[in-house]
Amino acid sequence: MTRYIVIATLLIAHPALAQNTLSVTGDASVMVMPDRVNLSLGVESRNQSLVAAKAENDAGVRKVIDAARAIGIAAADIQTDYMQVSMRYDGNAETVIDYYIVTKDVQILLRNVAQFEELLSRVLLAGANHIYDIDFSTSDLRRHRDAARALAMKAAQEKANDLAAAAGLTVVATPLSVSSYSYGGGASYGRGRSRGYGQMTQNVVQNIGSGSDGIGADGTVALGKISVTASVSVSYRLEP
Repeated sequence: MTRYIVIATLLIAHPALAQNTLSVTGDASVMVMPDRVNLSLGVESRNQSLVAAKAENDAGVRKVIDAARAIGIAAADIQTDYMQVSMRYDGNAETVIDYYIVTKDVQILLRNVAQFEELLSRVLLAGANHIYDIDFSTSDLRRHRDAARALAMKAAQEKANDLAAAAGLTVVATPLSVSSYSYGGGASYGRGRSRGYGQMTQNVVQNIGSGSDGIGADGTVALGKISVTASVSVSYRLEP
């Protein structure tokens, strides 16, 4: 179910008496259940041999992709979009390479949010050791933005009528000008990537759940709702 909430948080009115005009701004927010998730993760491998590090990383990425495909995610919704190769030097000999680090990032678009926790558990067990971003969104963003914009326009009109009435004036129904913008439509668990070293998801993998296949049975992620917001600025002509 979609729930609509009108937020009249910003109202700027400044009648120009010589011109008999009034400008107002209205905002509205539409609260929507997300129906898709974009998961950004990484597989990091280390080895004293660059060739071995790359081979281990390739194998890990293949396992992660296979884990996603195993629950029905289409190949077109899985993308490898970043690769990095770096090295670490021996602390006692700055010209001696201690080991190589190979990292690949994978973007997975999940179109069935009910599978989110299963997907997350499976890719961690498959070898993903970095989770960079989890973004919940709606596939029907245009419709919800249109609804939010209509509510924002309604809020602006009501406020204009109230202000004009308080000043003993009347708003002419046809606006002189209208401008609008929309934003929102997604909610993320975290922005920005942290490429710290070490197996940063090690404890998560070890404590995923008690199921026989290692996939946790108890849901711990509350999807909640995401906000799709619109704002309009409207100018009206006033009459006595």
